[in-house]
Amino acid sequence: MDITMLHHPVVARTVEALIADGGGLIAYEQGMGGREALVAAAAALAARNGAPLTIVESPVLHDDTSATVTKLHPEVRCTVISAQDAALQPPLSPGSVLAVHADLLRGPVVREPVLELARAADHLLVARHDFGDPALDRLAGRTHRLDHQAYAASANASFEDWAHEFTPGYVPPPTELREARFVRQAPGNLANLWDTVFARKALLMDQVNLTRP
Repeated sequence: MDITMLHHPVVARTVEALIADGGGLIAYEQGMGGREALVAAAAALAARNGAPLTIVESPVLHDDTSATVTKLHPEVRCTVISAQDAALQPPLSPGSVLAVHADLLRGPVVREPVLELARAADHLLVARHDFGDPALDRLAGRTHRLDHQAYAASANASFEDWAHEFTPGYVPPPTELREARFVRQAPGNLANLWDTVFARKALLMDQVNLTRP
């Protein structure tokens, strides 16, 4: 599990939305951070509510999943189980958070026990690939997509913000008004940034002057 994926704006916004909603569904494409978003949002929700967390995941990822929860929120009591073990679980505690990777629901033998757990959970988070089992979609609630289209839209928005900063007369807004950017740049870093910007502008002006008749 690559928790550096959580720094990508698309993934970070998805995690924040899941926490705010108290659950939800992540439909994602391979390599787009679906598993990381599922675990991060579920752990944060459990930490916020002081509730136990149960994660249904493939056995080969149990250790990695537990380690990720511990790294993000060491205070959370987390149990990672396989879909086959869902039928053996005691009733969920009040306020419980359940996170399920729905690609594991391959057949009624494992699907039904997980569905029973999902119905009993106070907060349900589900992640699945586009080809995954949709049995939990309705219970999970609002859908968040992590796919190439979402990543491309984020990249285009970032480029438009960057381009806007180079328009004539542009004055950067106060830090507090920028889109969730509440941390100011260190003075040294900011000076270096502007040095780079002015150097680029000077180079562009030189190139424009050379092309004039």
